[in-house]
Amino acid sequence: MATDPGAVPPNWLQVWVEAGRDGQIFTYANPRGLAVAAGDLVQVRLRGRRQSGLVVQVLTAAPADLAPDSIRPIEQLLQSAAVTPQWQALIEQVARNCHTSTFQTLKSALPAAWLGQRRQQPVRAPRPQWQIEGPLADLADQRLTSAQAALLDAVAAAGGTVPLAELCAAGMHSRAVLAGLERRQLVRRAPLAIGPQQLEAPRHLSPDQAKVLAAISAAAPGSSLLLWGVTGSGKTEVYLQAAQQALQQGRSVLLLSPEIGLIPQLLDRARARFGAAVLEYHSGLADGDRVASWRAALASAAPQVVVGTRSAVFLPLRQLGLIVLDEEHDSSYKQDSPMPCYHARDVARLRAAQDGAVLLLGTATPSLETWLACRQGQTALLELPERIGARPLPPVRLVDMRQELAAGHRRLLSRPLLERLQGVKQRGEQAVVLVPRRGYRSFLSCRSCGTAVLCPNCDVALTVHRSNGGQEWLRCHWCDHRQGCADRCGACGSSAFKPFGAGTQRVMEQLAEDLAELRLLRFDRDSTRGRDGHRQLLDRFAAGEADVLVGTQMLAKGMDLPRVTLAAVLAADGLLHRPDLRAGEQSLQLLLQLAGRAGRGALPGEVLVQTYSPEHPVIQHLVSGRYGAFLAEELELRRRGSLVPFARACLLRLAGPAASATATAAAALAARLQPQVDAAGWCLIGPAPAPVARVAGRSRWQLLLHGPAGSPIPLPQEAELRTCLPAGVGLAIDPDPLAL
Repeated sequence: MATDPGAVPPNWLQVWVEAGRDGQIFTYANPRGLAVAAGDLVQVRLRGRRQSGLVVQVLTAAPADLAPDSIRPIEQLLQSAAVTPQWQALIEQVARNCHTSTFQTLKSALPAAWLGQRRQQPVRAPRPQWQIEGPLADLADQRLTSAQAALLDAVAAAGGTVPLAELCAAGMHSRAVLAGLERRQLVRRAPLAIGPQQLEAPRHLSPDQAKVLAAISAAAPGSSLLLWGVTGSGKTEVYLQAAQQALQQGRSVLLLSPEIGLIPQLLDRARARFGAAVLEYHSGLADGDRVASWRAALASAAPQVVVGTRSAVFLPLRQLGLIVLDEEHDSSYKQDSPMPCYHARDVARLRAAQDGAVLLLGTATPSLETWLACRQGQTALLELPERIGARPLPPVRLVDMRQELAAGHRRLLSRPLLERLQGVKQRGEQAVVLVPRRGYRSFLSCRSCGTAVLCPNCDVALTVHRSNGGQEWLRCHWCDHRQGCADRCGACGSSAFKPFGAGTQRVMEQLAEDLAELRLLRFDRDSTRGRDGHRQLLDRFAAGEADVLVGTQMLAKGMDLPRVTLAAVLAADGLLHRPDLRAGEQSLQLLLQLAGRAGRGALPGEVLVQTYSPEHPVIQHLVSGRYGAFLAEELELRRRGSLVPFARACLLRLAGPAASATATAAAALAARLQPQVDAAGWCLIGPAPAPVARVAGRSRWQLLLHGPAGSPIPLPQEAELRTCLPAGVGLAIDPDPLAL
């Protein structure tokens, strides 16, 4: 896309501006002869409003269908080389793979505020790092909590001054506790200019870690590696030392995490090790901060380390040398809406091949796709089979809830779990309890006629939520519709109108009733809102402000809390019995990851699982801890059935305001595709209503394409398919979907 730097600046520019769904290209003049090239970001006026646009082509003459004096001029150059030819090639390849337009992919990849900004924003200086100075007063008469005293002891042990990242990196000291001490003027923060002598030194590696690091160092450019390490085996330290080697070679590093909630811990460790070389990039940042990180990546000639979620895979880093996908099995790496429906792992493979970088996939529970790639020689396998310090993996204990019922115990929490939680409190340890659902109750239903209260906009039951004051309301977790709770059935008038199931709020209430002495914290999407919600809550738990952390699947992902000795699962059956091809794989991954939260410190851990199906194969694999045996069995089942990953799939989702019109459009699309699908040796299934047939008032239908592994999906680009759909009916193409 770049032009010859010695050429005369062009007089006419084709500029892509965010207008409509995919944006539009308009012609603008360059009367002042600014040195503008394709790939630059410029400020223009569109319909009287200033906004930024991307130059996609330079012209030496105005288009023949436009009068030169009618063409508006650009106003200023905002950013040179905002899109480089190499990065543009990546975007075009992702667009082809996802069967969508280049500009829609570009819009998804760029930070949202960049294309919408009306004036150039200065590049923000990096946020200052801090050191803690204290204690600043006589502590003899101060009433301190145990957490405050421990934090002050840590500062004193460091000589009275300690870097904040070092103080909090181990998860033993809380920023909330620090803030309380600051308010009482017992400590203060001072800016810390991080220099090489102040950075954390690499930790000593075990023989297994050293062997893995040597293999990463020797890997060929563009290659893919799977680091299969049990929970607590020190994968993060391997990532950091591999990143350090890349930086020493003048190459940049991408450290990707599947969830925003895991970013603070990884970010703190990276900044303690690499200081100001670290950038942060994810959707939890303010728009201006994301633009600042993007521009810093473009402008810096020095190698950088980026810590982010899946969207960070598009960041335009120079001389990329290493890409790390931590928890590579996690489905959060897949974007299923809006288009393009890309998987960060696939984009990372493209970037590694394009930039000559090494792709390192780390996990304790590899996905079937990655494990098959290892067996087929496409990805090299590296292993960390033991925890650091040879600590044992926690044993798994099953509680058969059928026996609990037979004994007359009908509570949410089994007797063994209550007993074990009480013991945790007595010993000063901590526990995490996983609940499949958030909210108070799963749904509200009539016990007389069976009618459940459904969302008026979606074909799903409303979830019961409860405030701290005991007031209840209903909420849809799909469209966020909310309404009050009724005390009588609207269908039959019965007063036997009761909530069923249990969410995190209800479990918290039950724990408070059964074990009043426990201090509880809730960790789910409702309790971690705000930019630092995840960090603040985990900091409080790490500081010992609670004995039990109750949460959803977020609990199982990557937390390193050394005082946790018990990991418990309520209603494991809700995870197992889902009508989904990947239900077994995803359930076992989640349960093993949760089990890995226990016993990471000096004290041994234990896992307790409440289930009505103790004989289920997934539960038995959990007890044995032999994830490799599960992979072998599951791959053989998939191979016999010619299912993913031994085949490919592509899901086409249609949504429209009227059910009949959407169904008709789905049938027309199927007829349009059938000849092309048949010719490619693929199979077309449907059209059929989506499993949740209505969301936010829009009817949803879908088609599924199924064909041989490794073959291209027999589909034209999205724009061509839209020509056979009526106005108002949307289409989304999801290649290699993770769920139906």
